[in-house]
Amino acid sequence: MASWCSLAKALVQAITVEIAQLDLLFATYADLLAHVQQQAPDVVELAALATVLHSFYNGTESMFLAVARQVDQHVPDAPRWHRTLLAQMVRPGTVRPALITAPLEARLLDYLAFRHYFRHAYAFTLDWARLQPLVLVLPSVYAALRDELTTFLQFLAAQPESE
Repeated sequence: MASWCSLAKALVQAITVEIAQLDLLFATYADLLAHVQQQAPDVVELAALATVLHSFYNGTESMFLAVARQVDQHVPDAPRWHRTLLAQMVRPGTVRPALITAPLEARLLDYLAFRHYFRHAYAFTLDWARLQPLVLVLPSVYAALRDELTTFLQFLAAQPESE
């Protein structure tokens, strides 16, 4: 089994890569996200926004999976494993603090639910009234997630070199 130090370094790398991907997602769609703060999107913009929401939660969950696999050594496998994984990130593990706070978990639940909806919907069924509450606060939700992940990365970086 790999040492805790090597696991922590690998996890820092994995989370850092995902954060960079999410940063790129937000940079790529910054104009669209700003545009819909002032005006409702057309059908093509709505489909793009739905994809952004989907990608945001996918990237978020990828980081949660990395923590579950590498640190907790337990990935839920129940029918509602996505929800269970999210809840797992709020609880401290045996060797780690909580990754996210309960208020952030509550906000992320809406993105998890939307991702499930999006995977089973046709793009033409998307409704701005349903997406608007998620899209308009997405930058602030990501900022909170990024802050909490930074705190976790600092915890990992502070781990001693030897066991």
